[in-house]
Amino acid sequence: MQTRRIDDEVEFRPKTFLRKRLFATGEMHFNMYCLQPGQNNPLHRHPMSAEILFFVEGEGEIIVGSEMKRVAAREAVYVPVNAAHEITNTGKSNMIVVLVQTPLPCEHVLVRPEEMGEIAEIG
Repeated sequence: MQTRRIDDEVEFRPKTFLRKRLFATGEMHFNMYCLQPGQNNPLHRHPMSAEILFFVEGEGEIIVGSEMKRVAAREAVYVPVNAAHEITNTGKSNMIVVLVQTPLPCEHVLVRPEEMGEIAEIG
C-alpha cells in the first residue's frame, strides 16, 4: 500500500506556487498545490482531461470557464475537460489544494486572459 501524509509534503516557494505530484498511475495524477498569498496557478486548460480540486487550507478565487467563485477550505470544485481554469490565493494565509487529474496524459495549455471574454462571479 502506498501512502503519503499531506502535512509532510507541504512546501512553499517565495516567487511561485509549488506543484507536487503525490501519486501517478497510468490513469490519473494526484497532485498538491501550495500557494502563498498573492500567488496563482495561471489560467490554463487540459484538452483531454478533467480535474477535481479540493481546497484543504486557505481561501481565494477560482475561475472555471466563464465563471469565478470565491473558495475556502473544505470546498471541492470540478473542472470539466478543456475548461480554462485558474486558482489565486487572495487570502492572508497559505493555501493548500489537492487535486486529481484524469485521464492521462494531461496536456497543459496556457490560456491568455483576453481569450476568456467576460467572467461572471457566482455565489
